[in-house]
Amino acid sequence: MRYKHIGLVGASLIITLCLLSGLMYYFNQDKCPVGTFLCYNSTICMPQRSWCNGVSDCPYSDDESTENCFDMHGTWDWFTKDRQYFWGNLEDCDTRDAPVRCTYDMCHVSCTNYTEVPQNLSTNVTAIFLTENSLTHLTRNVLSRYREIRLLYLDNNDIVEIEKWAFLHQNELFWLVLTTNRINEIQTGHLTGLNKLETLRLDQNNIVMADFSDLENSTTVYLIDLSKNMLTTSSLKLPQLPTLTEIILDENRFESITEDLFAGCSALKSLSIGHNNISSVNENAFRNLQQLVELNLAYNMIVTLSPNVFQPVNNLSKLLIGYNPVAELPMTLFSSLNNLRSLGLEDINMDNMDMDTFNLQMFPNLDFVYFKKFHYCMTYAPNVQKCRPISDGVSSVSHLLGKPLLRAAVWSISCVTCLGNSLVLWGRFTANDENRVLSIIIRNLAVSDMLMGIYLFIIAVEDARFRDNYQQEASTWMSSWSCTIVGALAMTSSEVSVLILSFMSVERFILIAAPLKCHRAMTSQTAASSMIVIWIIGLVLAVVPVIHWRSSTRFYGINGMCFPLYIDDPYLTGWEYSAFIFLGLNLLGLMIIGYVYAAMFASIWRTRHATPLSVGDSEFALRFFLIVLTEAVCWAPIIALKILAMMKYPVPPDLHAWIVIFILPVNSAINPLLYTFTTPKFRERLSEGWLGKIWSCVSRKHSKQDSQTSSSINKTTVIDKNMMQSLPLCIQYDAT
Repeated sequence: MRYKHIGLVGASLIITLCLLSGLMYYFNQDKCPVGTFLCYNSTICMPQRSWCNGVSDCPYSDDESTENCFDMHGTWDWFTKDRQYFWGNLEDCDTRDAPVRCTYDMCHVSCTNYTEVPQNLSTNVTAIFLTENSLTHLTRNVLSRYREIRLLYLDNNDIVEIEKWAFLHQNELFWLVLTTNRINEIQTGHLTGLNKLETLRLDQNNIVMADFSDLENSTTVYLIDLSKNMLTTSSLKLPQLPTLTEIILDENRFESITEDLFAGCSALKSLSIGHNNISSVNENAFRNLQQLVELNLAYNMIVTLSPNVFQPVNNLSKLLIGYNPVAELPMTLFSSLNNLRSLGLEDINMDNMDMDTFNLQMFPNLDFVYFKKFHYCMTYAPNVQKCRPISDGVSSVSHLLGKPLLRAAVWSISCVTCLGNSLVLWGRFTANDENRVLSIIIRNLAVSDMLMGIYLFIIAVEDARFRDNYQQEASTWMSSWSCTIVGALAMTSSEVSVLILSFMSVERFILIAAPLKCHRAMTSQTAASSMIVIWIIGLVLAVVPVIHWRSSTRFYGINGMCFPLYIDDPYLTGWEYSAFIFLGLNLLGLMIIGYVYAAMFASIWRTRHATPLSVGDSEFALRFFLIVLTEAVCWAPIIALKILAMMKYPVPPDLHAWIVIFILPVNSAINPLLYTFTTPKFRERLSEGWLGKIWSCVSRKHSKQDSQTSSSINKTTVIDKNMMQSLPLCIQYDAT
């Protein structure tokens, strides 16, 4: 008994210890599974897609907080710099007798509607604001009276020329703004005398040459803004500027970054040279910029980058190299950037990158990543909390079809398309149609349209298979042969349908519009041979890109839908072939169909204009109109959007999903209605078939019920009549 008691106590202690250990382990966990991140002051782990998506998911909404969602990485030193000692004496100014159209605010003066700098201001002014005036020149002695000014705003004028030594006596000036003028050049002597200059704004001018030798070895120059000018690599001279911290060179005409371009700017922390024509970056271009924190090379023409180009700038916190036609990123390109917190790689293909490129050990502080494709986030950067984009308009991080409406539409349209074309095939194969030529053409059209329904059905099945896990399978799916085959199936369906409709339109036109011009009616053998040729052409058009880009299977795998419209990114690999298909063949087909049906309708109208329009004629005209309308509804939006995309007009990504799911299959779903279901023969055939039998049974049942109801009504009527006939007798009897 004693041993039993000891055993129970021991077992209880062990169980208690295990429970306590488990609870301690659980509550001390601060790590979440890969691809998820811990919410503030809780044990809840939210997936990558839930951060900064506009919906608060964490208990304290920290997944949508400004500090988490706003990319503030980089240098903010210029904004936080203490400048109180610069302002000088703000009260010791003679503000009496102020010039016309000038107002004083202590020692700051603002003037309007001047064509030159006014000369009768207080000599002790510390700031002059001449924004939006009509100044055209800055002469040598125009500012000589104002030796105490700290701030000088000359922006939004028409200044064309600055004479040498125009600022000779402005030894206290630290803030000079010459934005939005027409200055052509900055030469030696133009900035002489600016011994305390800190900020120089020369953006939005016409500067083609800038030499800053006047500022050489300055210990105060902090920021120079030369954006939106016409500078080139050879026309900018930056001497030794040991305190220059930020330089902005966006939207100029730089064609390269040479080894010596920024060699004298060793204190540089922020360099922005985006939106230029840079095609090459010297391997030693940033050799002397060890303090660089923010580098913007986006929107240039850079094709290759040396593996060691970022080796010296290991303090980089923010790097933007997106929107460049970079063919391949070297594996070691980012190896030295351990302090990186924000990385922009937009519009750069990374399909061949190592999946471990942005691992947590190499980039422990990486907080923001901007990719070209949303599925790169979980493929290459599952440990980065804020990764963009989160969708491509069709797919999301979790689902192949990101929206419930898209999922429902895919299932519905695929079922309608398959069912409708199955009925067409049933009707055409079981009926003894006198017009065998037309029947052969319609059968082939139905098979082609059914392929589109099968394509949508496969996409719907794959969406269900990848549900909630698409981010891990996206890259594999889009680069797989399954995606390529599915895309080729859709392409075959699309092109064969266009070719058949064009062929049928021309054939009908020859028979209807020109029956007396010795055109022989097409035989069934000719029709069958024509269909074989069309199918061969369609298959060749679909298979050629598969063979040509067989190493990557990327022509069809540009998105999760595996259809190469190239609207979201119009210049990917194979864009020329896509343009040939959709802007060449399909546009030509649309024009042929529209012209032929218009000519047919005009011919019939001319023939029958003398007679009243019968019901059959009205139905015929309506079918003509619907045929042309559906062709236009299907292909006109696709062609228009593709042209806009190739013109680099911003096309919303959501439109891609609507086109592939709602617009592209519209012909495949409606063709059975136009070419078969609306014909009198098919309706008659349908009424004679099993649907007709079902309808007859239902009709007989209703007729029987109606007859019974009619009989009971008749009986009631007879009774009522008898009662009415006997009523006067009763009245007479009572009266007597």
